[in-house]
Amino acid sequence: MVFTVASFLMPPLLVFGVYHLLTWFNTFGINERTYWRRVALASGISHFLLVTGFLVFWYIDLKNHVRLEGTDTAFGPFLFNRSDFWHLMTVFDTAATLAIVGLFSVLDRMGINPPGLVMVTFSLIYIVGTLQWFWVGGGIGALLEKFFAGLKTGDEEDEDWF
Repeated sequence: MVFTVASFLMPPLLVFGVYHLLTWFNTFGINERTYWRRVALASGISHFLLVTGFLVFWYIDLKNHVRLEGTDTAFGPFLFNRSDFWHLMTVFDTAATLAIVGLFSVLDRMGINPPGLVMVTFSLIYIVGTLQWFWVGGGIGALLEKFFAGLKTGDEEDEDWF
C-alpha cells in the first residue's frame, strides 16, 4: 500500500522540484514563459527523468537476474515479459502505450518483425509520453493559473502586502 501511494506521489513531487529548480536558475528562459508553459515544461522534463531512471533500474535488474540465475536473457524479452513494464506504462503513459500497441499490432498484421523494436519502443515512450505529460502538465498549470487568478482581489493596495 505504501509503495502504491509513493508511486502516485513521486511524479507530482518530482514535477514540483524540477519546476522550482528551473525557475530558481531560470533554465531555458523559463521565467519569461506563462505559468502553464512552465508547469508543462517541468512535467515533460520530469517524465524524461522518470523514464530514464525506470529503464536504468530494469537494466540493472536484468544484469542481476542474469548473474544470479545464469540464464542468457536479452533486455527486450526481460523488460516486456518479466517486469512491470506494461502495468506501469498503462497507468502512467497511456498515450505511449496506445502508440506502442498500435505499432506492434500493425507490424504483426503485416507479418513484419524488424530489428530494433526495443529502441523503437523506447523512442515512442520518450517522444509520445513526454508530449503527453507536457500537455497534461500544461492543462494542470492552466487550471492552477485560473484558480490563483481568482484568489487575487484586484486592489492595488493589496499588491504590496509584504
